[in-house]
Amino acid sequence: MRLTKRFDRHVTLIFITTVIVLIITSYFTFNKVIRDHFNHQQQAVVPLLSLATNEIIRPLTISHHIAKNHFINQVAQADTVNIEQLGSYLKGISDAYGLLAFVAFEKHNFMLDSDYKQSPLTSDRAEWFHRLKDSEQEQIADIGNVENPHLYFDVKLRDAQGAFLGFAGVGVDLDHFSASFGTFRDKFGYELYVADQQHNITITSSSLMKTESHHRKDEIVNLTSLPWFESFAAQEKKGRSSDMVEVNGSQYVISKIAIPELKWHLYLVAPPPYKQSTYWQQLVSTVFVFLLVVLALYFAFEYKNTAFKHDLVKDSETDFLTKLPNRSFINWKAEDIRSKHRFLSVVIADIDKFKSINDQYGHLAGDEVLKLIATELSNSLRQFDVVARWGGEEFIIMLPDTGRNQAFEIAERARQTIASRQIRLEKQSPMVNVTLSFGLAEGDLNVESLNAIVKRADRALYQAKENGRNCVIIG
Repeated sequence: MRLTKRFDRHVTLIFITTVIVLIITSYFTFNKVIRDHFNHQQQAVVPLLSLATNEIIRPLTISHHIAKNHFINQVAQADTVNIEQLGSYLKGISDAYGLLAFVAFEKHNFMLDSDYKQSPLTSDRAEWFHRLKDSEQEQIADIGNVENPHLYFDVKLRDAQGAFLGFAGVGVDLDHFSASFGTFRDKFGYELYVADQQHNITITSSSLMKTESHHRKDEIVNLTSLPWFESFAAQEKKGRSSDMVEVNGSQYVISKIAIPELKWHLYLVAPPPYKQSTYWQQLVSTVFVFLLVVLALYFAFEYKNTAFKHDLVKDSETDFLTKLPNRSFINWKAEDIRSKHRFLSVVIADIDKFKSINDQYGHLAGDEVLKLIATELSNSLRQFDVVARWGGEEFIIMLPDTGRNQAFEIAERARQTIASRQIRLEKQSPMVNVTLSFGLAEGDLNVESLNAIVKRADRALYQAKENGRNCVIIG
């Protein structure tokens, strides 16, 4: 949540800066009448871009984050699914972003959302799955049925070979869109229409189309049914994306803005402008300046959006407590190591009698021990080695191109360093020693997988525990 707030602040700063530049430029360019008119119009368009970014692009970005999450990809391909664990992940996404999160897995033949609602893909509720599966698009926006009016952002899940696994994404309540776009209309007096490639209106500021079925044949309104669209389409064929059209004797400025991520377009229908010759003399230069500002704004947003997604990925691959990489990162890193190195030694380290530490001194003391061990292990390794929290009180160390003897020396050095440390777990308590047991295994990545090497290291760790703990065993 802190990350999204920081992202929103940065985007808002860009918008505010843009508005200031527009106001200063208008002051030196136009007379009072023209300046007042165009200031009003620009003040509407800039918040419109902000509105489109927050209400449409942001949910799509979050949908991609879910679809690319290693945990979701693993669950989609697993033989069994822990519904409670999967639902907890989706609930976390929902709580963080205020959206309905969902997944649908073809292999397991069910869909699950962040409200823990589960239904088979053969049910009427999952009709959309089979329809959108055949779509050539990798990301799709689709309106749900009348009982649950949401705009769903669906992103296809695929395995490493590109095979289809299902869908992941988020849903936004249509009432939320209605309130946001309706507020814009009430404030600026402009009507907004968001339409797909077939000109079907998905969102409007005047009303949101109800839907009895996915076809929406009876309820959906098409742009071609609006009185201004035919004239605007004719003007657009001449290469203009913003033009004046006449509707029942009144002139309106229609602006068209692309939303390329969904292959949608947003149409802004402005009220009649002043019918002055000076307006037309300044219109061309005004539109040119505005398009330059929009272009700059677009690139600024793309830059911040890329950084935002990078930070999301980084957060998802970092253990919150120890600040070490987590298991998700290790699975990715293993593939990176495989592409550059052939041999790999894996060490699994487990804190001895960690439960006793928690029971005697409390979980806060246990957390401090975990952070201390994480620091000591990091300091004991070479620059190209990798240490991560494997789960609970276990840590994993990956040593590329390192034989078992050298790996043993590294692990033994770390074991001795940690065992020699005196730690005070709470005030007035005596100093204590914390020890670790290590299991080590070496493998050829051209012959076996990381999981196979880890299993051998786990067996060696078990043997270290059986041998009295505080030792290094080679598996």
